[in-house]
Amino acid sequence: MGHRKYDDPKPQQPGFAKARPQGRAYARVLTGPRTTREAVLARGGIVAGHYGMPGYEHAKGGPPMPVRPPAGRREKSRQVSAQLAAAHPIKRQPITITHREDAHGAGAFWDHYTTRSTTGRHTDISHHGLVAPALEAPGVKNTAQYTGTMPGRRPSSTTGPGSGLLLITGGNVGLDTETPRNRDHVAKDGALVRHGQRASHERDLLSQAQLTGRPVLGICGGSWRVLESYGGSTRGVKPKTHQTKKMPYLTTKGVVAKVASTHGLEVTRGTMLSGAFRDDNRQTPSQVNTAHWAVAEEESPGRLKGVPAIGRDNKPALRISARGSTRSDPPYLKKTEKVPAHSVEAFETRHGAPVMGIQWHPEAYGTGFDPSHSQANKRLLNWMAQAGDAYEARRETTAEFGRWMGMRRLQPAYLARNRAFQVARRNARR
Repeated sequence: MGHRKYDDPKPQQPGFAKARPQGRAYARVLTGPRTTREAVLARGGIVAGHYGMPGYEHAKGGPPMPVRPPAGRREKSRQVSAQLAAAHPIKRQPITITHREDAHGAGAFWDHYTTRSTTGRHTDISHHGLVAPALEAPGVKNTAQYTGTMPGRRPSSTTGPGSGLLLITGGNVGLDTETPRNRDHVAKDGALVRHGQRASHERDLLSQAQLTGRPVLGICGGSWRVLESYGGSTRGVKPKTHQTKKMPYLTTKGVVAKVASTHGLEVTRGTMLSGAFRDDNRQTPSQVNTAHWAVAEEESPGRLKGVPAIGRDNKPALRISARGSTRSDPPYLKKTEKVPAHSVEAFETRHGAPVMGIQWHPEAYGTGFDPSHSQANKRLLNWMAQAGDAYEARRETTAEFGRWMGMRRLQPAYLARNRAFQVARRNARR
């Protein structure tokens, strides 16, 4: 009963009545029966206990009725949540993947094929306006690889933000701010134009996502683009510490080949990642695949370089959520100052919509892999995808609110004079 003191039914009008303060201003409303414990019980009402005291009294007398025990409250909450979800289902959204524009679209094909196979969701493409997105099965150019079709319908494409979770994948090009710059991963010739278009488009989408509270997942090199949007930068790591001998690919049967190297992973407790990245037994894998030559850079242990501090507690907008064990200490190239022995393997936002950057490839754990790894990586992708569902549901609710608030005849006079409400009304209509 918490904040309620009296549940006071009145003749033909069951409701809730609070004890009213004394004073001349309330003389008119106090002309009725006084709201006291005895008066409420006499009228068949319910009286709550003191603040912090469980139980309540009712007109039938006897000892105070107990409140529902904690386990019972949780179960009742689950039942009510299930009923509300059944009555008002949240629409299952596709995952919007920014287009990886290589020569033939084989990389983009991998992105959509593996994401669909892992999550069971549709995927759509968001691309730069000057790009005609190509999707070509890798086996068309590479022997012993997949030549089949995409599961489900062909992805819809848009130059806009799309809907649901925004997924940014990797590629063969690093950030311009990477230190030291890896010459093998600098775009050249035709790839330079394609990369510039992609980078520009992704920056625009990330800026919009931060303004609207859209969930974002950056994978491998895609996490660097997310990091960059918060002011961060990357630093190269020594060879044979995080790179893989051979990149994962789709076999002729359409399954992911087990060719990627792995390294250890330590997930930080209390992070979003620690709750989402778990198998069916609530265990977090201690190994992940590895295929990257750079990681998020720290300016001091635990603080990502360039990421601003926000809020009253003055903490960075991004926090480190996982580290990977390496073969060398430290793993960085041309780094002399003291740094953690284990480099950053994942980061996430502290506040607002869930935004994550991870260095491994969760989409590359399909059939044939260790069940714990497949379950945890699938759960991570679906957890982020469900955040995308919630984002779209919130936008739909806001739009509906805006439509109703646009009807001035429905607004009470006191709301028409309320400045904060009118600002919210204008924002909802945008």
